[in-house]
Amino acid sequence: MNYQAASEPTGLAVDQSDAADLLGLQVPTLEKDRRCGHLGIPYVRAGRRVIYPLLDLSRWLEENRITPAKSGQGGTK
Repeated sequence: MNYQAASEPTGLAVDQSDAADLLGLQVPTLEKDRRCGHLGIPYVRAGRRVIYPLLDLSRWLEENRITPAKSGQGGTK
């Protein structure tokens, strides 16, 4: 996973605050996603704690990547 964070997380998973920072989201957005599933971000419940495996976050980002078409491509002249 390539990212520039002030403090890079270590280990296999991060808490919801670090996950929100990594994804550029707010913690309430992750909480809503856990209730409604509108974004489909994978998480793990470890007792009362909620953690986000870094590998799952990386896969989710890759699966949701959008690459826009270059302008001027595919149009008629």
